[in-house]
This record gives sequence, C-alpha cells and structure tokens, in this order.
Amino acid sequence: MSFVFDKKKPLIIVPVLIKAGNNILNFDFAVDTGASVSLIDIDVMLAIGYKKSDCIRTIDTVTASKMETAFEFKLDNIKAIGLFRRNFKVISRSLPLGLGIDGLLGLNFFKNRELIIDFRASEIRLK
Repeated sequence: MSFVFDKKKPLIIVPVLIKAGNNILNFDFAVDTGASVSLIDIDVMLAIGYKKSDCIRTIDTVTASKMETAFEFKLDNIKAIGLFRRNFKVISRSLPLGLGIDGLLGLNFFKNRELIIDFRASEIRLK
C-alpha cells in the first residue's frame, strides 16, 4: 500500500483512522522514524472518549528539551497507509502547539513491515 505525501511540508503527514466505540474518526499523524512508540496528543485521546484513568500505566518520556510523563493506552483499532493494527499500544501526552498534527506514527506501528520513503516521488509505501 502507498500514500503520496506533500513534500513541501516539513513533516510526512498521513491520514489515520481510529475506531473508538462505534465511531471511526480521521486524524493527521506525522511519520516519525525517530520515535520508538507511536504517540497521540492527550487532548485527542480525551476527545475520542478515553479518560486518563483508562491508561495502562504512566511512562517518563524524553523530549527534545525535557522529561515528561506520558500515559500508555491500548487502542482497539488504528489504520494508516493501508496497515491495520488491533489492540495497539500508544503513549499520550501534549504535543507542541502549531504542528498541525494529532499524533506521531512511531516505529512500533511499522513493526514487521518494510517501510519505504521515496522523497523524489513524495510517496511512502509499506510492504
């Protein structure tokens, strides 16, 4: 499966579908090959119906400038670039304002797949 991204933007942004209860919601996530775990902004998690008390555990995470506590959740279903994951673990905390994204797809999303980012063709592919 492949997706064409806008190479004029500073991030590779892809559409993501998350099933929360009976709703399927659309979000924009950045592909982040520097993140080991996928992350969803805490305000997005709360908006789709999760509560902080639903978290599996809290984790201390390292950002570019500080240590920050994140909440670990298990999503029922998430889909991006044609790849569907069930019972998918993500962490959640606030993202910096102004990024224009709802979360980050980290390496755990792409596990056991071949990820190809072709900047000349502005295309991201999964095999």
